[in-house]
Amino acid sequence: MGACHIQYALLLSLLGFVPCSDSLNCQLGSMMHVGSGLTKAAVEWTEQSTMMTIREQSCQEILVLIDVGKKSVLLGSKGTSTEKHRNVRNITVFAPGPGIMAITFYHVCDSELCNSSNSSRVLLDSIPRVAPPVPGRSQCPVRLHFKGSANRKSNLVFCPRGTRCYSSELAFYGGGLSVVFSISGCLVYPQKRLLKNQSSIGTVSITETRFPSKSGDPFSHGLVPSMLLAWMLGLRSLLSPSFTAI
Repeated sequence: MGACHIQYALLLSLLGFVPCSDSLNCQLGSMMHVGSGLTKAAVEWTEQSTMMTIREQSCQEILVLIDVGKKSVLLGSKGTSTEKHRNVRNITVFAPGPGIMAITFYHVCDSELCNSSNSSRVLLDSIPRVAPPVPGRSQCPVRLHFKGSANRKSNLVFCPRGTRCYSSELAFYGGGLSVVFSISGCLVYPQKRLLKNQSSIGTVSITETRFPSKSGDPFSHGLVPSMLLAWMLGLRSLLSPSFTAI
């Protein structure tokens, strides 16, 4: 009987079945929320589906929160990790504000159903507290627009001091996500890219395509009123009779 059990185990091994494997069950799913107030109120997130890891995989969960002011987008992904990542728990603030705020949560773990964060609270607790913004003089459009949606309206606002206009298209693929949206707003200076050339978070790939900004400085929407007044006064003096007589 002992030899029979050994032969049976060897047969299963040859067929790719390992009786005493290190496979894990991980929560599986993805989500997207769009709205206002997502930087203040946590969004609940639970998944009932599961999947099993293979080879050297672990469980992973990812949250991405991007806020432009009056509108925010929250993305989430749960599943199995890439094979090279193990026991990771990172919160990264890509843009602290004022203006556009971007923060991510990336967690890789190796115990049963350990990717079990059930809300966006883990992000909200790590959002930097910034001083009340001081209005600047440059105007920028502010918008969060999803590919395929009809609403393309944007608001023109005076950006806080220390920021400049930013506009790009962001794409997130993998981990159950397939999301493309354009974003415009005020990004803290001198940062040029919202996600700082990040190409992926775990199994989610990221593409940031920056658009040329037509309003990146105080003179982009015409002359600043005070400078315009000075220019007009100077022109007036040039055209005055007293000047022409000199």
